[in-house]
Amino acid sequence: MKLGDWGEQKAVRYLEKLGYVIVECNFRCKAGEIDIIARFEDLLCFFEVKTRNSLAFGRPSEAINKIKKRHILRTAQFYLLLNNVMEADIRVDVIEILRVDGETYINHIENAIY
Repeated sequence: MKLGDWGEQKAVRYLEKLGYVIVECNFRCKAGEIDIIARFEDLLCFFEVKTRNSLAFGRPSEAINKIKKRHILRTAQFYLLLNNVMEADIRVDVIEILRVDGETYINHIENAIY
């Protein structure tokens, strides 16, 4: 299994434990991809998941540059339009997953992309 896929599965389990209801995974369109879309109470959340085996190249979230942020926001906007949920309260979060020496560390960054 690819590291990214493994990380997304870990993120889904983490979110479900917190009470999020997963709506969709790996939503794709021409603008880009959203790793996880979930509901939490009255909020619709879009998640970018970044997984790494080390910090050699920085924190996982540091891989999300200005262009990637723009793609995520455009993809989220398209999802809202496509599903006619334009009035929804939304949030775009990042979940960093670091797997080192058999240990898994999860850092959930709320409102990371706006």
